[in-house]
Amino acid sequence: MLKHIHTESLSIFYLLGIVILGFLLRVIFLETIPNGFFPDEASNAYDAYSIIHTLSDQYGEFLPAYFKSANDYREGLYIYLMVPFIKVFGLNVFGARMTSAVIGTLTVLVLYYLTKEIFSRHVALFSALLLAISPWHIHFSRITFRAILFPLLFCVTLLIFLRSLETPKLIPISGILFAISIYTFYSARVFIPLFMIGSVIIYREYLIKHKNQTILALILFAILFIPQFIYQLSPQGMARANEVGILENIPKIAGHYLSYFSPDYLFFKGDPIPRHTIDNMGELYLFEIVTLILGIAGLIRNQVNYKPILILWLFLYPIPAALVSPSSAVRTCVGAPLFAMISGYGIFLLLNKFNGKLKYKITWVSLLVIFASSTIFTEHYFVDYPKLNSDAWLPTFRDVIFEANNSNIDCILISDNIESKYAYILVPFYTQMPAAEYQKLDIDVVTDKLDMKRWKIIDFKPYNQGDLPKIEDNLNDNCLYLLHYYRDNNVLKTDEYRWQDIKTFETINGEPYYRLVKLIKN
Repeated sequence: MLKHIHTESLSIFYLLGIVILGFLLRVIFLETIPNGFFPDEASNAYDAYSIIHTLSDQYGEFLPAYFKSANDYREGLYIYLMVPFIKVFGLNVFGARMTSAVIGTLTVLVLYYLTKEIFSRHVALFSALLLAISPWHIHFSRITFRAILFPLLFCVTLLIFLRSLETPKLIPISGILFAISIYTFYSARVFIPLFMIGSVIIYREYLIKHKNQTILALILFAILFIPQFIYQLSPQGMARANEVGILENIPKIAGHYLSYFSPDYLFFKGDPIPRHTIDNMGELYLFEIVTLILGIAGLIRNQVNYKPILILWLFLYPIPAALVSPSSAVRTCVGAPLFAMISGYGIFLLLNKFNGKLKYKITWVSLLVIFASSTIFTEHYFVDYPKLNSDAWLPTFRDVIFEANNSNIDCILISDNIESKYAYILVPFYTQMPAAEYQKLDIDVVTDKLDMKRWKIIDFKPYNQGDLPKIEDNLNDNCLYLLHYYRDNNVLKTDEYRWQDIKTFETINGEPYYRLVKLIKN
């Protein structure tokens, strides 16, 4: 009895250390790494800020379930969770990203209890540790993307569902949680219904045996799911699907699906989009090649509680992403806890192959490999990553906005060559424009109504941005022009005007990236 209490206390101590480690890796230098702040992040943050002050989103819509944002109609759950963090820390990068850092840390904790339910306390500790140091999970825990909420809520839901298989009264609660999970991220709209169907098939006898609780769970799920399903079929609900172009080509989708099990994606290259991964790194550590193989082999060979559920999770995790594209880390973020769990099981099996002093030595070697791998990643992420693809996060754009905002010029024109026209939302974010004032401007990115009185987004050559005002119609020596250093190099050269540099802004690598200029009549 005393030995059990001691072991339990020791496990809690280790778990606490792992959670603290996970939190630190997600919160240190949070405001500056990633280096910059992307419009998607700013849009989520400003919507939360707008909710705080007006109970409406940036477009003036009262407490919406879905936020129009950049015309992609985002699920509102994550944005509402941002509200207390923006309230406490203010409308800034740290306050915005803190939401994801906390969500990511909580996922480490929940994964421990989920893995303990399926395997054992020892496997749970290894799994929690691997998720705490996971490059894949850490990165999305440090940016204001809704995707990070999906793994947390799904792990909570799955934990309750598995416990409901022993405690039937929990079945209705799991039904509610499955429905709520759908409101986290696009991928959940496909993944959750498929996972539920698979789970019902696997445990049909048990669920039929407890039909009253099962029927109640289905009713509760339907009450929450049907509004989302109806919305999904509406033009607003289909906006994102139309934007990313969901494919109908089955062979192509199959190729996309297989890419999520490829060594290149998992271990060597990862997501090709610089904002979604770290250069020259896969989503998992190289040592997990061994631990994953051992874990999957053990899963197939050994008698494991809830084995069908884990296989179902592994089979389904790429499907939502495969409908759109290959190798997308953001759309498959729900796979990060699963791979940590399987790798943790693999480590457990590896250590159990040895006895006595040899087992002790192998344990320390394994921990040393994990420590070395995480140290290399940490250096790469916090030292090298900000310098690589430094344009991915619109670096120093905050400094440009501050400089322009502090000038005495009432007309500031921003080039659409800076992240297309979607950089508009960074203006109210960085200037902390009052939400009520912003809503009166009637801004609409869909119809190119991006006139914020003092600030305007202008169509600079060579691109044609729909109905945006054209640069040739907005040459004015009373205005300040915010330009991309390279893309807008010659755009203001005319016979009537010459331009004068006010200030050039450089990336962390010392490369010129933005410039503020004024026009002077010849």
